[in-house]
Amino acid sequence: MTAQIPYQHSSGYISHFHNNELDAGRGRDYNVTIKYLDDKEENIEGQAAKISHNASLHIPVLLCLVISLGGFIFGWDIGTIGGMTNMVSFQEKFGTTNIIHDDETIFVSTKKLTDLQIGLIISIFNISCGVGALTLSKIGDWIGRKGGIWFALVVYCIGITIQILSYGRWYFLTLGRAVTGIGVGVTTVLVPMFLSENSPLKIRGSMVSTYQLIVTFGILMGNILNFICERCYKDPTQNIAWQLPLFLGYIWAIIIGMSLVYVPESPQYLAKIKNDVPSAKYSFARMNGIPATDSMVIEFIDDLLENNYNNEETNNESKKQSLVKRNTFEFIMGKPKLWLRLIIGMMIMAFQQLSGINYFFYYGTSVFKGVGIKDPYITSIILSSVNFLSTILGIYYVEKWGRKTCLLYGSTNLLFYMMTYATVGTFGRETDFSNIVLIIVTCCFIFWFAITLGPVTFVLVSELFPLRTRAISMAICTFINWMFNFLISLLTPMIVSKIDFKLGYIFAACLLALIIFSWILVPETRKKNEQEINKIFEPE
Repeated sequence: MTAQIPYQHSSGYISHFHNNELDAGRGRDYNVTIKYLDDKEENIEGQAAKISHNASLHIPVLLCLVISLGGFIFGWDIGTIGGMTNMVSFQEKFGTTNIIHDDETIFVSTKKLTDLQIGLIISIFNISCGVGALTLSKIGDWIGRKGGIWFALVVYCIGITIQILSYGRWYFLTLGRAVTGIGVGVTTVLVPMFLSENSPLKIRGSMVSTYQLIVTFGILMGNILNFICERCYKDPTQNIAWQLPLFLGYIWAIIIGMSLVYVPESPQYLAKIKNDVPSAKYSFARMNGIPATDSMVIEFIDDLLENNYNNEETNNESKKQSLVKRNTFEFIMGKPKLWLRLIIGMMIMAFQQLSGINYFFYYGTSVFKGVGIKDPYITSIILSSVNFLSTILGIYYVEKWGRKTCLLYGSTNLLFYMMTYATVGTFGRETDFSNIVLIIVTCCFIFWFAITLGPVTFVLVSELFPLRTRAISMAICTFINWMFNFLISLLTPMIVSKIDFKLGYIFAACLLALIIFSWILVPETRKKNEQEINKIFEPE
């Protein structure tokens, strides 16, 4: 295989490094072919450089929205599973415990799932998402970002099929949710990665944030469907109430899969992994709304290939190291400071969950009951609506403020509202006024999370790593996010039963730690390419 890397010399000529594999020891030989530019070629280059970069971004933005649709199935599951497990028909179908009700001297027997079974059905999804993200996201390097997402959608549909065909056996339903989670877990890595690599540089943060927007939209739509099904299908024998959300999962997967046909593959994958430079040029040009002959395209591809050459030179300096060991642990041992970047990504993902956002969604129901809103379905719709509408603003502020400022500004505001929530809930819970304050604080907390910490976490992690380790590094960071999600969802009900609103002080301490961590270690990656981000971590 031959890779060609152009390098512009100050003397005015262009040389091409032809990288040829010579021996089994992975030795490299670089032959330099010098090509002088004649007047005609100089004119062509000059004309290319003059092509306007101000082409319309309408098509690129639309294509990025198509990619971000992959997050819908993630939000859809979050938005539907809680309501599904509370439905009478679902409990009657999968319940293992008989409950006897005395209804005017008529004894009626119904079935019910235990709290442990419901917890397992819901939480197995988080665990399997983490496993899928960690073990299968590398498939994006093998068959491409699009191919990896298509693979994940197939796994997702297999999981749905198992759930539908579970025939009242809760353990088969749990197995189906585990398979579904594996597929969703892969998309939580590949979709933000695909967005980051395909988005126009000047709006990359906003485009990656659309992933979080689509996730919150899926949550809202799932909550609304649950509310409709619960109202329309009250008969315990009407299984369509819980089956309809599952059947619609097929529709969403088909829409997402077919839409991706119109999206070009990642130019970074094409150029640096597949070595298909012409296709990479076409992809970059289309996703930036410029002609393939634009100088911006040429500069981008040249930078990618030159960076490949520099990486190979760095690797050649460490020939004494085992090749297998180097490739296996490069995401930790690689330069510049990939271990530090991995720690930053893992901590940011953990802090997103330790901010307490799921605590608000869990405990928000009891707060709304204090002002007379006792239907949990309506409460879910209110909270998810605030989350979705606020995330629309997040698309703007992530790009305007930058990544580091978003983390600092957002976590500071979240700290204030969390302290207010914990204090009012602990010392003034009994009055109607305090319930109103808690509702306002809840909505404000969700608002600030949605415009800062929610989207910027995925944006920062998708930008932090070089292409050669991006898949495994993002997979590890996403795995950490899923595991903390699982642990907080599992432990929050038990902790709340012991210390009630005082749990908010623990989350407040985590937010304070996030502020300090972000101030000291998190770099600003806004509008920086891979080479510029590498320079941030290079030793001075």
